[in-house]
Amino acid sequence: MKHKTNQLSVWLAYSVAFIVITSVTFGALHATGHSTIWSLDGIAQHYPILKEFYRILHGTAHQSLFSWSWNLGLGADQMTTFAYYLVGDPFSYLIALFPAHQIELGYTLLTILRLYVVGLSFIALAKHFHFKAAGSVMGALIYTFNGFAFYVSYHHPFFLLPMIFFPLLCLSIDLVLQRKTWWWLGLITAAILICNVYFAYLMAFGALVFLIIRFFDLKQKGAELPNLLQLFIKLMTAMLMALLIAAVILLPNVMAMMNSSRMGGSIFANNLRWYPEIYYRTLPDNLLTSNGNIYYWALIATSGLTLIAMIWTMRRFKRYLALNITLILIAIGLLFPAVAATLNVMSTPSNRWLMMAQLVFALTAATLVDHQ
Repeated sequence: MKHKTNQLSVWLAYSVAFIVITSVTFGALHATGHSTIWSLDGIAQHYPILKEFYRILHGTAHQSLFSWSWNLGLGADQMTTFAYYLVGDPFSYLIALFPAHQIELGYTLLTILRLYVVGLSFIALAKHFHFKAAGSVMGALIYTFNGFAFYVSYHHPFFLLPMIFFPLLCLSIDLVLQRKTWWWLGLITAAILICNVYFAYLMAFGALVFLIIRFFDLKQKGAELPNLLQLFIKLMTAMLMALLIAAVILLPNVMAMMNSSRMGGSIFANNLRWYPEIYYRTLPDNLLTSNGNIYYWALIATSGLTLIAMIWTMRRFKRYLALNITLILIAIGLLFPAVAATLNVMSTPSNRWLMMAQLVFALTAATLVDHQ
């Protein structure tokens, strides 16, 4: 009973803080007559496709989701186009609940709802790792309201989805490592594959890093682990299950992606061995802010508490070995264009993978708060 009360207090504290922060931030835009729809990709891509999706859901569109449309570029099938933005996003279907003249309001509210669930996802992982209430709430707020999350909320709202899925993916991997169920890993992976192939590719690297570091972390702590063969079988079974569930959406998307002009049309890492000098010069400033020019998506923009927590954990290097090794790997990854290009489907260097690093930053801050 005490445990349930504690979890309720975490959720309630997070929810109240979320309402206050979003009222100040998103509410300020509304009060000044501005919209959350970005003047570039927002108005050109995200909002129009949401309006068309609304018409499809209500049966008022000229074509179904599974038909060809001449309104998409020089012509394209709607399924693969909508799948990248909307089909695998469960929040997008809620737009059907809004009146036709309130789609813009729905766009904003669904963005806020995604942002709220980002924090809930962190709370689920914090509960699994047995964080105290204060650490869970503070970590959830840092994970939800970092500069990266705010940036994509206003520019590419569907980029909040991997921030929801990644903590759940890590949780499901940890369940397998602790000799518990592999079903959750299969289901979460299937949801990611249906959601977006690009996000699946990106999170596969993050999942692999988490799997390796967490395996040796648990081994060092003397936890009972499955042997390597058992672990491999469980992981492959979960992956096979995910592929079978997601195949109906995944296969057409993969085929379309392989035939896309972007595949093979770019030079790996733009032939860069190092970033331009201005990138490294502005990197320290990007630790705390997302203002000004952001080069190569180097959006860190975490909290001051997180920076203090990083120093605190580094001073206790062996005690928090897994966290510190992960932080070092993130720092190294930011230095080389090849890392960003590899994680960006072997194309141009883009540090969008930092969306996963935000989870590490939040866990680091939560660890500090937990021990005060």
